[in-house]
This record gives sequence, C-alpha cells and structure tokens, in this order.
Amino acid sequence: MSWDRVPHFATSFPYVSLVDSRGLAPQELLAFLLLLQRGLVMAWDRLRKKGGAWPSTGIALAFGLLAVAVGVAALTAFNFKVAVLASLIFCFALGRGWLLAQYIRERELKMFENVVLWVLVVVLALGYFQFIGDAYGLSQSWTQLLPQYNSSTGAYPFPRVQSFSLEPLYLGHWMFLPLGILLTRYWRTRKASIFEQVLLVLALALFLLTLSRGAIAGLGLAVLVLIAVGRAWRPLLFLVRTGVLTLLVVAGMLLLASAQHNARLAETAPSATAPDASSPSSAPSTPVGEPVKPGVVGSFTGHAMDVNDPSAQTRYELWPATVDIIKEHLFTGVGFNNARLLLHDGTSTSSPAEANALQPVNNDYLTFLSELGLVGVLLALPLLWLILRALWGVVRTRLDHPSSPYAFALVGMAVEANFFQSFSLLRTWVVIGLLIAGARLVREQQARSRRTDDLAQTVVLNPALEETAILNLGSAGSKTA
Repeated sequence: MSWDRVPHFATSFPYVSLVDSRGLAPQELLAFLLLLQRGLVMAWDRLRKKGGAWPSTGIALAFGLLAVAVGVAALTAFNFKVAVLASLIFCFALGRGWLLAQYIRERELKMFENVVLWVLVVVLALGYFQFIGDAYGLSQSWTQLLPQYNSSTGAYPFPRVQSFSLEPLYLGHWMFLPLGILLTRYWRTRKASIFEQVLLVLALALFLLTLSRGAIAGLGLAVLVLIAVGRAWRPLLFLVRTGVLTLLVVAGMLLLASAQHNARLAETAPSATAPDASSPSSAPSTPVGEPVKPGVVGSFTGHAMDVNDPSAQTRYELWPATVDIIKEHLFTGVGFNNARLLLHDGTSTSSPAEANALQPVNNDYLTFLSELGLVGVLLALPLLWLILRALWGVVRTRLDHPSSPYAFALVGMAVEANFFQSFSLLRTWVVIGLLIAGARLVREQQARSRRTDDLAQTVVLNPALEETAILNLGSAGSKTA
C-alpha cells in the first residue's frame, strides 16, 4: 500500500518518501534494519555454536543473482544516473524480500496476516468514504481523491477509489494480499467468522469499484486457480454467496452515485421556459449530432468491457516499440527505468525526476526484458525456481500450506503485471519473500520431524540410549525456553 496521503520528507532531510517505487519509507527502512539485525545475531550465534543459523545459500544466491543482473544492466545503461537510482530502490525491495524469505518465523507469519486484515479495515473505511463522499459532492480536500479520479473533474461520472494508494491500480494490486488471506483461510478451515465474511464482501466490492481491469482479470484467474487447487465443493457455495453479495454492494454503490449525479445535472440544467403554443412538446431535446453520454452504470460497465479505450491504446502503442528496444539491446538491456526514456525520446542526461514523469511500458515482462536483457533472464532463473517450487508445495497440499495466501496474491499480481508496472514495488517482493518463507518453514518442520523419528527409532533399537536421549531432549528444551 502506498502511503502518499501521509506527509513525507521528499524535499528535506533525510530525503525519503512514503510512496512505493519513488523513495524509501522510514518505517520500511526500520523493518529492513531489524530483519538484518536478526540475521546478524543468528549468524553470530551459529559462529559461537549456540544454536544460531547461517543464511541459506540457495535463497541468498537466488536473490543475489538478480541484484547482480541489475548492476550489470546499470553499467551499460542508456542513462547511468537514472539506472543507478532506480537500481538502488529496487535492490532495497529485493533485499527486503530476501530477509523475509530467510528469517521470518511461523508465529510472525500468522501475526502478519492478522495485521494485514486490520489494515484492510482502515483501507475500506477510507475507500468507501471516498466513494460516498464524492457522490454527495464532498470536496477533494476531504475525500483526497486525485482530480482525474473524482466524479466532477475526472473522466467518469463516478469516483474511482484510491484509499491510501497512489491510484486505483495500486489499490487493486495491494488488495490481492488481504483477499488471498481471507479466501485461503476459509478454504483451509471451512469456516469464517461474521467479521471475516463481511470484510471479504466489502473488500471484493471495493476491489471492483477501483475499476482496474488488469487487477480484475488477475482476481478472476486467481479464484479459478484457487478452485482447481482446493478441489472441494463446500467452499464453492461460500464463494457463490459471497460473489452475489459483492455484486449487490457494487450495484448499490453505483445506483447511489447515479442518483446523485442525475440530481446534480437537474440542478445545474437551465430552467425551463414557458412552452410555446406551436411547440409540440416542452421537453428538452438533445442537439442533433451530439452523442448521448452514458450514465454512471453505463460508464462503469462500458469502461470495464472496453479494451480499445485511450488507456488501452497507450499500451498497444508502447508495447511494439518496447519489443524493438529488446531486439536492439538483447543481452544486457538499457538499464533499470531507462525503457521509458527511449520510448519518449529522452536523453542520456535526463534527471530521474524527468524520467519518472514519462509514461512507463505498463508491462512488467516487457520492461524486464528491455531493461535487463537476456543476462537478467538467466540470472533470475534460480529465483524463479524457488517461486515455482513454493507454488508447487501449495498445490500438493491443497492450500493447507503457510504460503497459500501469498500464492493467491502472486497469481493475481502476475496477471496484472501484463498491464501494470509493479516490478519495483515493495509489496511485490514482500509477497515473493513470504511465499518462499512459507516453503522454507515447511521444509524445516519436516526436517525436525525426521530427526525426531530417527531419534525414536534409535531409542527403540537400543534401549540403553533411552536415558541419554531423554536428557538430550530436556537440555534442548531448556535452551529453547
């Protein structure tokens, strides 16, 4: 979630911002340092043989090779300054993902899920306040909707909610995480409290009200994967009931916005004059040749189904040009955050601020290939293997896996990545890190179970070792306490 509504320090010391991919948030930097401190303590304890642990070589190598790819691309970048700054921000997010994958514990993973749900409550409160407040004409200073997304100055006669995020697309991208937690939690336990059921319906409705078509497509595919992997009938009834309630909430919100929109039009319309005797009707008529503008519901459904609107056309124009960049810079790419410069005739001396003001590719896969090249693809394969192995673990256990919520979120994010720029977002790498962390926790639990079984078999085969084994287990328990 992007905290761009909170005052930040982008223009004064310490020169940090609270907006994803545009700066480092102080609270995120603090969390990064705390996780790093935990890793150093565990390594020191391992060195002193006091039960600590070294970092996993495989996990560190998978994340580290991707950082190397970013550095190689920066050395051959079209604009070195832009590439270096973007690479530093990306490597911060990448490092956070590695620390989570390596050092998060099961208790913290469960606590994180609960924290996300309570944050969702706050996000929903502001999101619905934005929609209802805008529908009733509340000023932008109260709703905090950007001009292009409110109903009075935006492109549509209804608001597109942002809540705390930078824009509706970012809100939909973040909401994959709480939706994954709520849905997979029900799929695993077959039960949900009234609070969780209401929260799920309101979250799904707000997700649809963002009108982010890429995110909606991602949600649809993620739900289909959830059904296929879960392979159970009872949750399907819960999903259908939740879907019907969600559509009713969305319809109610749109009808409310439509009624308020029509009331404002009636108030601002010129007063009707006395009808002329020769006039066949006193009803106002639409000028000849002027198309009738659709209402709120028509605009909402029209934009949701229109894949040739100006927003989509921008992507269709940029994607072929990006393919040409890939062909010209096939091996090491043009450097991080440099594709937009080449697409819009930027220069090698453009500042990072000037580069960020340009339209991005809005496709993570094309962006990755154009900016990191084949070298980046090859060096990213170990990390891709860890992700796929974690996803396979979720499939094998039918969602009875600690990585299930993050697998759901990642599937949705991967679909939205076809129309969205999310590769440098911190939450993308938090989800990846937690996905791999869940798989690591399962492997560690299985290793402990095998050690326990081996010890039990040894005691059975050699009763003389029983007393020693009990003493060893008691000693280990006291150290853990």
